[in-house]
Amino acid sequence: MIKQKESCNQLPKEIKPAFQELNVLKHLKDAKINKKFGFTAAYLFQLVFVLLFHQKNWFRLLEST
Repeated sequence: MIKQKESCNQLPKEIKPAFQELNVLKHLKDAKINKKFGFTAAYLFQLVFVLLFHQKNWFRLLEST
């Protein structure tokens, strides 16, 4: 299972300013992407985004926890 960390600490400090400047999380909200249960859409989007830049996939992430 994925352990939920603070979503603020999830993004590398180099990418965080770009996310804030582009208002990525605000655009997710504006697109009406909501959660029904579990993790927020913002958390999952950041997780997938970070996995791409660390050259990992979802399976490796689940395997490492």
